[in-house]
Amino acid sequence: MRQYQAGELIEKRCRKCFHDEAKVMKVERREFEEKMVLFLLCQCPECGMNDDELIPEDESVNK
Repeated sequence: MRQYQAGELIEKRCRKCFHDEAKVMKVERREFEEKMVLFLLCQCPECGMNDDELIPEDESVNK
């Protein structure tokens, strides 16, 4: 299972400046009715735009 940590750079395109990396600021595990997901709060290191990413736990196993 892929372990995400705060401070890590991940491959994610910024919506504002289109930079292809984002820095993980916060990682939370959230539970919905049928699934567990990882919630990543990310920030672009180039322009500073904040964004988030929901990753289902069953999909994060293969990454």
